[in-house]
Amino acid sequence: MQVAAVCYRVTRVSIEFLLVNTSGGKWTFPKGRIDPNLSGSEAAAREALEEAGVKGRIEEVHFDCYVDTKRSLGHDAESREILIAAYLLEVSRLNIPEELHRNPTWFAAHEAKSRLAERRSSKYSQELVRIVDGAVSRLTSLEVRPLVQGLARQRGSTI
Repeated sequence: MQVAAVCYRVTRVSIEFLLVNTSGGKWTFPKGRIDPNLSGSEAAAREALEEAGVKGRIEEVHFDCYVDTKRSLGHDAESREILIAAYLLEVSRLNIPEELHRNPTWFAAHEAKSRLAERRSSKYSQELVRIVDGAVSRLTSLEVRPLVQGLARQRGSTI
C-alpha cells in the first residue's frame, strides 16, 4: 500500500489540483510508500513536499483509495498493482521540490482528469477520475468551505 497527497487550491473560479510527472512521464498525484515511523497523512504530506514542494493542511484520514500500477524494481519491465490511500492536502505554500524532474503543475478538475487518464489503461484512468470527482464532491460538501460551495453553485457543480 502507498499514500497519495491530492493537493488542491481554491481559486476565484475553480478548484485546481497539483499533479506531478512520474519518471515515465505520466501525470500523477505526489505519492509513495508509507514510512513505518509516520502516519498515513504524515507520509502523504512528506511525499507532497519532496515531489511537488508543497506545504499545507492535510486531512488526518484518507478520503478514498484507488488502484494504480507501478513498475517493478529489477531488470524486468513488469508492472504490479498497488493500492493507494488518497489524502486531501490544501496547499498553502509552494516551494521548489526536492525532486526537480517532477514538474508540479496546477490543473482545473476537468483538465486534471484528462491528464491523469493519459497513457493509462481505462481501468486505471477511471480510478483516478473517480478520485478527482470524489475530491471535488468532498470539498464542495464540507460546511467549512463556503467559497468552494459557492463555486459549485455558481458553476452548476462542474468545478
